[in-house]
Amino acid sequence: MSGVIIPDAWSRRADELKQRVADCGTDKKKLKEVLDKNSHWARLRPSLVELAGRKCWYCEGAVYNSRPPVDHFRPKSGVVGDLSHLGYYWLAYEVSNFRLACEFCNSSTDDAPTGKRVTKSYHFPLLNPAARLRMPGTDIEREIPVLLDPVRQEDCELLDFDTSGSARRNVNRPRSPLERVAGICRVEESIRIYGLDRPGLDTQRAGVMKEIGWQAKYLDGGLEEFADRIRQLIAPQAPHSSAALLALRSRRDLAAVVDHFADELGIDPSRGGILQAEAQTVSDLIDAGVLKAGVEVVGVAEFGEVPALLLPDGGFELGVRSYATPTSAARAATGSPDVDGWDFWHIAVASGRVSLSEIRREFNEGD
Repeated sequence: MSGVIIPDAWSRRADELKQRVADCGTDKKKLKEVLDKNSHWARLRPSLVELAGRKCWYCEGAVYNSRPPVDHFRPKSGVVGDLSHLGYYWLAYEVSNFRLACEFCNSSTDDAPTGKRVTKSYHFPLLNPAARLRMPGTDIEREIPVLLDPVRQEDCELLDFDTSGSARRNVNRPRSPLERVAGICRVEESIRIYGLDRPGLDTQRAGVMKEIGWQAKYLDGGLEEFADRIRQLIAPQAPHSSAALLALRSRRDLAAVVDHFADELGIDPSRGGILQAEAQTVSDLIDAGVLKAGVEVVGVAEFGEVPALLLPDGGFELGVRSYATPTSAARAATGSPDVDGWDFWHIAVASGRVSLSEIRREFNEGD
C-alpha cells in the first residue's frame, strides 16, 4: 500500500511476529494465541489515519472513535462460509492487508431483532473460490475478490450513488463476464456486506453531493474561492469523498469545473469527456481493472488442460518461460500455429469459464 509511513521499529517488530506466526504452522490454537496477544497492526493506526483521514475505508463514514479499528481486508482468523479455513493468518502483519474501519464495518455482532446484520468482519468471498489460498507460499494475486477493495481505484470506479445518496453500480461499468458467469455482482455484494445502504449513510452522502452541486454553480459564476472548498470535499481524507467526486463529475458541463478539476475527474478538456480507451491488449484490460495480474488462466488442448499465469505486463507465464501475448503463449502450449490465444485462454470462476476474447469484447462494448 503506497503512501503509508512505516516506522522502522514497527517493521522490525512485525518481522518478528511474522516469524512467530510461521513457526506455528497450521496449529490453530498456537496461531490464535499469537494473534490474540499481539495486535501489533493497531500500532500503525496513526499512519493510516494520516494517509486517508479519520474515516472508514469501506463505507467512507466519519470515524469519531479516537482509536478506529484496523481491519484486515483478507480476514486473519477465518473465512465466512468455509469452516475449515484458518484465515489469512500469514497476512496478519502485512501492511498491504490493513484497512481502517468504523465500528459497524469491523463488527460481527448480529443486528437485533432480525439477526441478519451483515458486516465486513470475516467475509471474503471470491469469484474463483477454487483458487482460495489456505497457507503461504502461493501468490495471493491468484484470487479474484468479490468485495470492492477501497485501495484499488478500478474497484472504486465501479460504485455510484444516486441523488438521494443510495449506493448502486456505475451504469457505465456493467457486470464483467467473470461476474456474469459466476452469477455474482461485486457491487451488490459489497453494498450488502459493507452495509453501504444502512440508515444514515445515504443522508450523509446526499448532503455532500448537494453541497458540491451548488458550490460548482458558484464557482462557474466566477467565485474562485469555492474551488478550495470543493477540493476539501473530494480529498481522499474527507468523509464520503467518492460521492463528492461523482457529484462533481456530474457537473462537468460547467466550464469552470473542467478548468479547475480536469485532472481529478480524468477529463481531457480538448475532448470534453471522460477518457475511456478501448482495450486492445491484455495489458489494457489489466490497467482497466477488468483482469488481474497473477490470476491463473487455463487453455484446453487436445491433450488436456494447460495452466498459465497472467503477468503484470500483460504477458503469460507458461512453465519456466514467459510470452508477450495470449496467442504466442497458446501456440507454445499447443504447438499449433493456427490457434488464437484470445479464444484459447479462459478464466475459471464459481460456475464456469470465460474466454479472454469474451472479456475483451464485453468490456469494449460496455464503454
